[in-house]
Amino acid sequence: MREVQNIRLNTVSVSSYNAYHSYTTSAIPTDTERYVFIASEDVNDIELEETGKYSIFDIANWFLAKGNMTQKKLQKLCYYAQAWTYALKGYRLEDTDYQAWIHGPVSPALWEKFKSFGYDTICIRGNFSFDFDEEDVKLLEDVWDTYGENTGNALEALTHRELPWIEARRGYEPDERCTVVISPNTMASYYKSIYCGD
Repeated sequence: MREVQNIRLNTVSVSSYNAYHSYTTSAIPTDTERYVFIASEDVNDIELEETGKYSIFDIANWFLAKGNMTQKKLQKLCYYAQAWTYALKGYRLEDTDYQAWIHGPVSPALWEKFKSFGYDTICIRGNFSFDFDEEDVKLLEDVWDTYGENTGNALEALTHRELPWIEARRGYEPDERCTVVISPNTMASYYKSIYCGD
């Protein structure tokens, strides 16, 4: 798992987003609060400004347009999109935080939207168009190429070996509920170190 990450993510150099609207678009907020990060010379100095570049639902829809998947896999793909954008671009891709849940990083907003699927596969229908910046689409494609063939369980196991999730769960038992937000600064520095081969 780690080998795949080290090899393929060296191609991740830009970030982009695409979104499709699922058949449950009525549940998607039309005016969501957004967050943006300002990049500085040191990734540890990332500062929250106000908004994310895209809605978490748009990013999720982009990944779901690639194929059917469980919510666990979808959560991890969206998490990696956010993490690699922090690391390589220095800004916030999605208007959500990720919490260190038992099964890995989870966006509570995304979980709420798809919780009715439980552990079942999320299936979408229809033709969808996306309005993401080209550079963001490139990053999303790189995330998909790197992680997309993995199952949700495999991605969960991978995040459990990575510092951002581990750090956020310090002091919690393995099966204990945790809503601690995974640090954007830790995400940025950790994944940047992987990219640079440190």
